Amino acid sequence: MIDDNQFTLTIANESGLLSFFQIDCDNTVQAIIHIRNRWELSQPDSVRVHQKIRPKDVPGTLLNMALLNLGSADPNLRTVAYNLLCALTATFDLKIEGQLLETSGLCIPSNNTIFIKSVSEKLATNEPHLTLEFLEECIQGFRVSSIELKHLCLEYMTPWLANLVRFCKPSDESKRQQKVAHILEKLIILTIEEVEMYPSIQAKIWGSIGQVPELIDMVLDSFIHRSMTSGLGSPMVEIMADTAVALASANVQLVAKKVIGRLCRVLDKTCTSPTPLLEQHMMWDDIAILARYLLMLSFNNCLDVARHLPYLFHYVTALVCSGSLSMRASTLGLVINIIHSLCTCTKPSFSEETQRVLRLSLDEFSLPKFYLLFGISKEKSAAVTAFRSSYRHPSERWYGQERSFSVTNYSDRERLSLTSLEVITDALLEIMEACMRDIPDCDWLQTWTALAKSFAFCYNPALQPRALIVFGCISKSITDQDIKQLLRILVKALESFSDIVLLEALVMCLTRLQPLLRPESPIHCALFWVAVSVLQLHEISYASGLALLEQNLHTLDSQGTFEEKTLAEVMMSTREPLEWHFKQLDHAVGLSFKSNFHFALVGHLLKGFRHPTPTTVSRTTRILTMLLGIIAKPHKRDKFEVTPDSVAYLAALVSVSEEVRSRCHVKHSLARMIPELGSGENFDVDSHLSLMPHPPATNVSPAMNVMLATSPSQRSEGSNGQSYQQPPQQASGVGTPTNRRQKSWDLLDQTAIAQARQQKQHTQQQAQHQSSARVLFRTQRSFSVPTTKEPKSGDESDVKDRSARVSVSNENNVLLDPDVLTDFSTQALVLTVLATLVKYSTDENETRILYQYLAEASVVFPKVFPVIHSLLDAKIISVLSVCHDHVILNAVQAIIQNMISSEDTTQQQLHYLQSCGFGGLWRFAGPFTKCNCTAESAELFVNCLEAMVETCLPIEEEEVELAQYPSMLSVSSNMNRSSSMSSLTLGSPTEKEPILDVGGCSDGSASSLGRSSFAKQRSFKCMGKASSKSSSSGAEGAK
Repeated sequence: MIDDNQFTLTIANESGLLSFFQIDCDNTVQAIIHIRNRWELSQPDSVRVHQKIRPKDVPGTLLNMALLNLGSADPNLRTVAYNLLCALTATFDLKIEGQLLETSGLCIPSNNTIFIKSVSEKLATNEPHLTLEFLEECIQGFRVSSIELKHLCLEYMTPWLANLVRFCKPSDESKRQQKVAHILEKLIILTIEEVEMYPSIQAKIWGSIGQVPELIDMVLDSFIHRSMTSGLGSPMVEIMADTAVALASANVQLVAKKVIGRLCRVLDKTCTSPTPLLEQHMMWDDIAILARYLLMLSFNNCLDVARHLPYLFHYVTALVCSGSLSMRASTLGLVINIIHSLCTCTKPSFSEETQRVLRLSLDEFSLPKFYLLFGISKEKSAAVTAFRSSYRHPSERWYGQERSFSVTNYSDRERLSLTSLEVITDALLEIMEACMRDIPDCDWLQTWTALAKSFAFCYNPALQPRALIVFGCISKSITDQDIKQLLRILVKALESFSDIVLLEALVMCLTRLQPLLRPESPIHCALFWVAVSVLQLHEISYASGLALLEQNLHTLDSQGTFEEKTLAEVMMSTREPLEWHFKQLDHAVGLSFKSNFHFALVGHLLKGFRHPTPTTVSRTTRILTMLLGIIAKPHKRDKFEVTPDSVAYLAALVSVSEEVRSRCHVKHSLARMIPELGSGENFDVDSHLSLMPHPPATNVSPAMNVMLATSPSQRSEGSNGQSYQQPPQQASGVGTPTNRRQKSWDLLDQTAIAQARQQKQHTQQQAQHQSSARVLFRTQRSFSVPTTKEPKSGDESDVKDRSARVSVSNENNVLLDPDVLTDFSTQALVLTVLATLVKYSTDENETRILYQYLAEASVVFPKVFPVIHSLLDAKIISVLSVCHDHVILNAVQAIIQNMISSEDTTQQQLHYLQSCGFGGLWRFAGPFTKCNCTAESAELFVNCLEAMVETCLPIEEEEVELAQYPSMLSVSSNMNRSSSMSSLTLGSPTEKEPILDVGGCSDGSASSLGRSSFAKQRSFKCMGKASSKSSSSGAEGAK
């Protein structure tokens, strides 16, 4: 504004000014400013720049202009376009074989698509050098054309797509290859943006490109790059995977091979920088996207399952239960589509039986059982979940939650257990084997086994445990050297003891593979000790170790190993060369196989009854029952016959097996043990507790001291003439709560105690084998003091006569028979097993049974019974305080009375278990939370297993070793591990039973098994003489 009546305007691209005179000048100026501001806001942020036409672009640009306008609705425009085409061919000498002639006034119908397409096809064939410029101009014009012209454009541009292969050969310039990649990128953008033309673009463009094998790799590269750029879970990934199906429509075999091959290479790359979870790996997005491609291609046999079934099953086992919910549903969907393709494919053709198996499998994988195994137990439909859109809002990051791969993000997801993977693998194997029967010389299984083996022997925490399970499930043959390689991996897994899953997978793999070993292999017996050592490690590994033990015993038994030799002879001879290491393991756990093989084995198995998994508990019972049959075989006797060898297993089974109880009963009923006691309902618990004698304090456990708390007002005289304090009987309601429950047996008073002591003195004066039916406590004992002397010749003949019997009558087969259990240590260990079971039992029925047998033991073995006083006293206090069961109370009373009558307890008896190598029997058999020797056991197990693999197992000339297998995050510095090679140079104290100081035996030397640097290496190296030299040098260093 110049003044109130004049203003000027400046016009863009004009040099002069315009002056206006207006009465209402101010309002006019404000209106013009408002219009200008609105116009500026309506303009795009960036000014569109039209592509400049270079001289070489002119033919392609003009050709697209002519062909596109030939389809125009304007007759004049069609004529002009035709004449342009004629001028173009003449000017640039395009070879179109004289079909064109420039004419004025030519009438061209609107429906001339066939003519346009034919012209384009001839030019594409004769003038391929125009391809890049022509296609780029077609894509550019496609965006701004109408729907009708877009369809026309697809028709005439399709013949040129095959020419792209001419510009992406290795010999071509890199710029031309980049130009092809640029065109493919534009075609991808066109596919994403043109929603209405989506089906036509899929069929015309990508269907045509799929017919050119040389372009498949570059196209898939472009697809995957676009998918990665957009982000896992974005709509672009779905579009690209969908487009891959169109790509495969014309070339199924090649596209399937390329996608599967890419996934194979990506999975291999996860071994170079392994992570605990596959989702944490930098290649996870690639894996998940390619898995999505597999799902899209799996329908209608676009994966060519007949050629690629082993690879597909390999990927399923590697990816099952991984990733997001949609990803896990996709994996299950992939399996179902694969089975569907096998059912519907024409080549190969399958028999009716195979078709039946396939249909049953198809139904089975749709059951809730497999939804649970694949980690989608809460979903109703795998298909709905697999194709559920994860796109939220443009402002949000694509699938942001899925791209964060910290462990915490996956902690709430359903994890895959190794047993679940076994079930899945067995189901897939059944499908493969059914199909293989109808295909001659089919190598599917060999290929799958090779894939699984390559990952099983390669360090990769995310995939190696899975591969081990699959390798164990599908292998049909195995060599000693393969087992040795697995044992070497087990050594490495134990060194750090940080990957329990890998440890469990190795043990489960060995369980599956052992039956495939040659019968004469010495590894069979070695695996027994591997299984026993695994039982000492961890709650999770205990279950797998128990399964390995069961398989080991079953395999050896089926091979007739125990027909002539006993179990103890076979196994102890196996470990003899490594006795130095095994004695340390025995000492650490407190169970000595050298002292008593059977009770040491039972000590390891008793812990199985405390396992939280019912399968493991039932397996424990099954193994103990199997062992009864095994130890009876060499002697050709009934497995329920009580012998010093079988009594350990019978005692362990007596509380859980009705058959064992019916065959191995008690000899003395409770009524005969306490004949003068009524059924009384008026027994006072406090009176019961007060009647316990108080032996010298040095021999009394803390719990017994609680039971024997007394007042100075009453004393009773013991058999040794000393006077012990006895509390007075409390009056009813005095000193006890008013709701104190009154129990039976108030007849147990001073008279009964006096009778017990008189009878004890009377029995000592009579002959040892004389018995009386009228005594209160009938005792039978073989001898009253421990002995380690060899049996006399007469005793040996008695033992031989007994073992020669085929069976004994059920009436005479008593579990606690002093005529059979003549050894003090055997008697003590039987009582310890029973006391240990009752100490940790939570089942009232089992407790009732065990107390009855313990009451029998207190009568039969009164001199041995003090050994287990410390195990029972706290439990007895608990029973007397809270138990209502009369049978249990009767048994406990009998035990207490015999504890009173046997007052010759000595310090030697209280510590007898430690002296005979079984100080840990009751501790180890307890709940898993109370086992604190895992680290020490793992360390000792490493030494023992390493020495076993390198010195005791067979070595062949062509043996290979896992070169530089990673040591799984390295060994903890505070793990003082003695070198197994150096320890072999020391004398093995097999004839003595010293208490070994394990902690001080480490010399800090390194093992000979490749512990230098650990780079990822899948190849193997020959051991040759270098290994033996390394071992010998290690031994010399130890010296």
